[in-house]
Amino acid sequence: MMTLEEAYAGDILRLVRISDSKLEENLNRIGLWPGSTFVKFSKEEIGYQSVRVRGEKTNVVLGGGMSAKIIVTRADGSKTPLFEMNSKEEGKIEALSGGPKLYETLETLGLKIGDRIKFLRKLPPMEYVAVLDKKRHLHLQEGIASKIWGVTENQEIQFTSARVWKEFKVSKLLGGTRAQRYLTSLGIKQGTSLILIGIEEGKRIGYGPKGHLAIQTKDGLHIYLGPVEADSIYVDVV
Repeated sequence: MMTLEEAYAGDILRLVRISDSKLEENLNRIGLWPGSTFVKFSKEEIGYQSVRVRGEKTNVVLGGGMSAKIIVTRADGSKTPLFEMNSKEEGKIEALSGGPKLYETLETLGLKIGDRIKFLRKLPPMEYVAVLDKKRHLHLQEGIASKIWGVTENQEIQFTSARVWKEFKVSKLLGGTRAQRYLTSLGIKQGTSLILIGIEEGKRIGYGPKGHLAIQTKDGLHIYLGPVEADSIYVDVV
């Protein structure tokens, strides 16, 4: 057992207890109890928004953490993380600061080093409401939904491009180990079926100082916590 502050980002964590009774009362009200599971975000990922970009042959959504690891050369020769580009700005993918999973994901999405790319816009926090295998409802933040690759209507696309009420067959999970483990913990894997039933504004709740750390619950809720609050939450690794 450890505190949420001590836990590693990316691990799937299980709530053991909360030592602050007021915080416990608040988190209980939004459905967090002993036994509830969630993922802790690394601090550098907090505040990143998903982005939509157009490549030479593709139009895709990239999670904020992923877009921060793609280095682009602008028309004037300056270099910047993709995430910091302006709307409608164009450039060339120069380098990647992520590992092999990032290369593999971009290849699946039809992007690679040397490609011309256009930054279309940052996306507001949204969540995708879906039914898994025609049995269970899920709420997926846009960044995590963009890491689901599959087939619908005889076309290979990201789940973020799926049409409402059309069956989507998962063929691959994109992104890094954290994202893939999180999706697997939800029951999403190769061969499973998803049906998009709607897109809603993302839910965010904060406790304590802003911008310290965040967790994401299985129903897609982002909860932001300050250091005092994080130290009063005890968890173990699933």
